[in-house]
Amino acid sequence: MEIFFYAGLILIGLFTISYLSERFHVPSILAFILIGIVLGFYYDPPEELKLGGEAGIIVLFFLLGLKFSVADLLIQLRSIWKAGVIDILLSFGGTILLTLSFGFSVAESFLIGCVLYATSSSISARLLDREPDKHQDVNRFVLSLLVFEDLMAPILLTTAPFVLGTETFSVAKISIIFLGFAFFFIALMIMTLFIRRRGRLVDSLYRHPDAGIGIIGLILLFSGIGILFGLSEVLGAFIIGILLTELDETRYLKRLVTPFQDLLLPLFFITFGMSFELTEGLPIDLFFFALVIWGVVSKFLVGYLGGKSFGLSNYHAIESGFCLGPRGEFSILFITLASGAFVTLTGIYIFVSAFLGILLFRISTALTDRTHATARKIKKKLK
Repeated sequence: MEIFFYAGLILIGLFTISYLSERFHVPSILAFILIGIVLGFYYDPPEELKLGGEAGIIVLFFLLGLKFSVADLLIQLRSIWKAGVIDILLSFGGTILLTLSFGFSVAESFLIGCVLYATSSSISARLLDREPDKHQDVNRFVLSLLVFEDLMAPILLTTAPFVLGTETFSVAKISIIFLGFAFFFIALMIMTLFIRRRGRLVDSLYRHPDAGIGIIGLILLFSGIGILFGLSEVLGAFIIGILLTELDETRYLKRLVTPFQDLLLPLFFITFGMSFELTEGLPIDLFFFALVIWGVVSKFLVGYLGGKSFGLSNYHAIESGFCLGPRGEFSILFITLASGAFVTLTGIYIFVSAFLGILLFRISTALTDRTHATARKIKKKLK
């Protein structure tokens, strides 16, 4: 019976920490990572904790997919693809070149490029929700770019084991991966048609008192299918989320699934913090500082250049550049493919980038005013 007592204390403690961190306008993700780092000095993360955390991140990406229907997704991709290409070239490609210049291997450079590529959807979306005065065009551009990254990151996550050498490259395995993409595409089309033609039946199913069990089962099933085909587990959950936007009321689905995310997602960040190896001190060196600076500069350039291609004004394009800094859940997923001191290096970078990204976002208006005014003065002098 003691296990229930301690479980209750732990959950109340997590809620208290989350509440206090949010009161100070700091996303709870940072607090959970810190808890994990402290626990990591005394314990190794148990497999049950890792499994619960993975389930939490799977549910998170289901909820991300639930925000966009297929039609909305296609419309957004048509408007954001130029900015998305700029993002890949700078945040991913530029990071690989920087890392190679410091003497890292191709595999290590690829992994660090993946870590710096993906902006944290959970942190950025929450920051945007708390800033209702943020210009609508900036909000729309940032969210559209996050969607593009959420589509690209699972693809990178799928190819990462081949680049890192943890899986051997073969025609058979590549064929299985393509079959996986084909399966998800066909399943998406078939189930979309089924939902549209059997709306009453589907409506009665997801309004059943135990519908939450079935929804979680469907999410985990498609995640497992993704793994069987050699794809990322979050890709299947994301696709199921997109599929179920065909239902009339997705708010009800969110109410069913969100409690599972709220319970399990903290475990993901805690186990991530516990994976740090700090016995030899912090890996702070010239490369780490270069990584932090490039992480900020690359996302600013993506925001500005991508924002201009999206149709934003100079002022709002500059503002967008200050809103893309935090790295988070997808970056952590890439780190799970590494081990040892490499995890600690990239893990600390994620923590620092999240903190700096939040800070830059909060003062983005003031920074934009100064940057825009300075740019105008320089332009006048050049004339």
